Amino acid sequence: MLTGRKPSQTRRASSILSYLYTVTQTVLIDGNNLLYAMREHAPVPTVGRETLVRIVERWARTGDDDISVIFDGPKPRGGMAIQLASPRIGVQFSAPQSADDIIVAQVKRTKNPGQMRVVSSDTAIQYEAKLRRCQTTDCVSFIHELYPPQQNKGGSSTKKPDPSKLLSQDADEWLDFFGIDKSKEEPFDGYDAMQS
Repeated sequence: MLTGRKPSQTRRASSILSYLYTVTQTVLIDGNNLLYAMREHAPVPTVGRETLVRIVERWARTGDDDISVIFDGPKPRGGMAIQLASPRIGVQFSAPQSADDIIVAQVKRTKNPGQMRVVSSDTAIQYEAKLRRCQTTDCVSFIHELYPPQQNKGGSSTKKPDPSKLLSQDADEWLDFFGIDKSKEEPFDGYDAMQS
């Protein structure tokens, strides 16, 4: 207990400290901007919207942040909308506005700019976010967070992650999602097996 304080002051100080340790950060990700950067800088060959959502979802598992990926254009319908849905992160579409307009509006609306992080390489978005004192991260730096360098036993970093392992992890997640037992499935021998 803190000396020289009344019990009510101590409880209030304790609740403030408790609040500070539980505050989550709002992360706004410019989806199309990040997609473009990933095609140039990510260790996986081709990344589309659904794959990007899964990669960000995997990254988001490490914290309690409120994360939204905002894409340009209308919300897809049917099966594509289901594929892009995520229980962990928000996936938004901007139509009839641009994703840039949606992100800038959310930056201007926030009551806690110090708790907001904006991921975009767009200079206009970065300018608005910095003007409001939000944290900003360019897309290439964020890609390095999504794919941190692997550490070997000597402590030095090794090469980029093997994309086939990433795809294998995705396949395992889909098998679990659909309730398929991996041990009972026969391996796929490729296109030649389909022709016989």
